[in-house]
Amino acid sequence: MPSGRSRGPIGITLKPTLACNLRCRMCSFVADGSVQSNPRDSLALEVWKGLIDDVAPWRPYVWLTGGEPTLWRGFAELLGHCRKRRLLTGVTTNGTMLAPLAEAIMRFPMDILVISVDGTADVHNRVRGRDRAFERMAEGVAAIQRLRRASRTARPTIVLSCAITPDNYDRLGDLLGVADDLGADALSFQHLWQMTPAMVAEHNRRWGSEHRLPIQAGDAPAPNVDIDRLLHSISVVRRASPRMPVLFQPGMTEREIGLYYAEPERFVKRSRAACAWLNTDVLPNGDVSPCFGMVCGNITQQGFREIWNGPGFTAHRRRLSMEGDFPICARCCAYWRRD
Repeated sequence: MPSGRSRGPIGITLKPTLACNLRCRMCSFVADGSVQSNPRDSLALEVWKGLIDDVAPWRPYVWLTGGEPTLWRGFAELLGHCRKRRLLTGVTTNGTMLAPLAEAIMRFPMDILVISVDGTADVHNRVRGRDRAFERMAEGVAAIQRLRRASRTARPTIVLSCAITPDNYDRLGDLLGVADDLGADALSFQHLWQMTPAMVAEHNRRWGSEHRLPIQAGDAPAPNVDIDRLLHSISVVRRASPRMPVLFQPGMTEREIGLYYAEPERFVKRSRAACAWLNTDVLPNGDVSPCFGMVCGNITQQGFREIWNGPGFTAHRRRLSMEGDFPICARCCAYWRRD
């Protein structure tokens, strides 16, 4: 039987809060109410700093996301601590708080700043559920750009990330103009993560005694999109000659894209899940969670390095080694990654 051990994470995703000031239509945290949590309920800043000190010898990248990480009052200081420990650092944000935080951020800027954008202002604001979400995001990007030029630094690399949803799938080409207007360094399109009732039922049938998911976990079905219109929209982007790199994640052929949306329980490309050997999430309460519904320890009770190869994590990896993947892996973004 495999040991289930890993030499160390390549990356760690910190979620200091699940709270958010927007109400995005496709967000599972909106659906389950997590966005209404209080960002002050997160662990103390010193606990997060201690985590960074614990993992720094492994040299992982550290990614801050949420929820909306900029709502947490320790955000800029934790970012600075990561930079002082010389760890590659990234942030995913809706961008609405960048303007007031710009000076604090640019004292120790992250390496990569990913900003979620859904399209032009009308589309973006409708998806985000706030009238001026796009305008506030654009003001924040402009503030970061001004300080980046003034300090003559390349940090942060600014990436616009667009989730492909029923609200924008036939207008993806609009993002090329948005990215140009904002001066982005790269543009990324994400096919939505999905978890259907059938996936949850099959997962629980096989692994329910060790890793059981609640039935409501299957409330993220495949988006309702017209495949032909989606493929045309993607082709418009691919035929363009933008000044910046443009990526689609996961990368798929037209046939695979059709399967991805039409039959979400089927694997498009099958490979062994590597996520639990490479990275994990750390949640606002300190839970170390490598997979949806799976908690392997808590950083308020043990050091991260103990948890990483502790009994919970190694048992989880052994299950993945035996299965190769879980039913819920079929449309999980982490399944495709090898970073």
